[in-house]
Amino acid sequence: MGDETNTPWVYDRMTKWWVDLSQGTAGLEPGEAAGRYVCRTCRENLILRGAKPGAVNRPHFSHRRNADCSAAPAVREQLELDDRIVIEFQQRITRAWPGAHCVLEFPGGLDDGGAEGPSGVLPPAVVVRGGPDGRDVSVVERPRRPVDTGEVQERIRTVRARYGAGARHVWFWTTDAAAAGRLADLQVAPQGRGGPLVDHMTIAPTAQQLAVIAAGGGVYFLDGAKVLVPYGVHDFTHQPRPGEDWNFTGGRRNWRHDWRISRPVPAPDASRWGLAPTSFDELTRTRGVFTLTAARDLMRALQRVQTGRWNTRRRAAAALYQDRHQPPLPTRPDPANVPFPEPPALLQDAGQAAPASAPTRAEHHAAPEAPTPTINAAPPPPRTAPASTTTTMQPGPAGTQTADHAGPAVDHSPAPPAPADPPVRPAWIPPPPAYPPTVHLPGHQTQQTPPGSDGRG
Repeated sequence: MGDETNTPWVYDRMTKWWVDLSQGTAGLEPGEAAGRYVCRTCRENLILRGAKPGAVNRPHFSHRRNADCSAAPAVREQLELDDRIVIEFQQRITRAWPGAHCVLEFPGGLDDGGAEGPSGVLPPAVVVRGGPDGRDVSVVERPRRPVDTGEVQERIRTVRARYGAGARHVWFWTTDAAAAGRLADLQVAPQGRGGPLVDHMTIAPTAQQLAVIAAGGGVYFLDGAKVLVPYGVHDFTHQPRPGEDWNFTGGRRNWRHDWRISRPVPAPDASRWGLAPTSFDELTRTRGVFTLTAARDLMRALQRVQTGRWNTRRRAAAALYQDRHQPPLPTRPDPANVPFPEPPALLQDAGQAAPASAPTRAEHHAAPEAPTPTINAAPPPPRTAPASTTTTMQPGPAGTQTADHAGPAVDHSPAPPAPADPPVRPAWIPPPPAYPPTVHLPGHQTQQTPPGSDGRG
């Protein structure tokens, strides 16, 4: 690391900040400055060159006698990548919060050794000071690689010791850390029932992330311009209450398996973590403070929706129980298909036929037809012959003849019995004919009266 291109990661022991020469050399002492500057990788002292007025070369750091860094190339490459991500994140925060005091620091100091020494994995933290007196402190961690749980706990202790218990300790993990523990996506409807469904990634948190949450810190995942904010997902199964049946079918088969949310920080007993997306600009809307307004509004909406979801499913379970365990209600018959009731049978009086059954609905509504007169097949009773006087000459006494005036001729033969009349519908009774026809009975002769005769001899 003999030139400035190989010494970008310089730590200032006096200020405990990382030196960024792109911001100028104001406040920096040229030369070795009594061991003020140290190399990030090999922890050897560095020399600031080109910082004096009139210098030909531009400002840069170099090792003594222009020697190369003694750290192994693989170690140097890993640490430079870790630090580069933090520096880029610092610049991003600076652009989001113009005028905010944003620097890179090792909370415990580089010389304290341990997890924050050259062999440590954690890079320097981005410390943002805001507020009217600069007491509003946010310490932002940006680890690029998996971190041991012991390193996380040690960093938490040093942050509290240096910046106080009121400092916000925020960890931004890479999306690779989320993808490593990725579980099934969770479908949520932030706008309520009938709104569009959105897929949220769910993950199994690591022991390191749980340690941050237990210490009161914040865990986020940075995916480009999008920040994923975790909330707790507690999976459970609805237990049937009296009068509920949860054995749904079709698309409601899984309604018994449900979940609840814990927010804004996942509870320690959460089954998994759901990730609510928000933008980095929204995250840094208030200068110097991570507000998480959009993400927390989304979490509150999910909590409101879950209450409605539970009520809807329980009402459906109660309705399913009623359908399966209660007798069905009687159905009302269709009036158009109900026939008229048959009239009761009447006893026949002597010489009177029982009335016929009532007409059906079709016969009742049929157009009436013109009555057709009919003649009974049985002949009517015989009519009495017209009174005609027959004079028979009988020998009388003394040779005289006397006229025997006989009465009207009457047929004394018995009349044939009349057959029983067929039943007649009460709806229509044909009237008798005005002039009943005369029927001549066999063997009965009616005496013809000669024209002009009155019947007397």
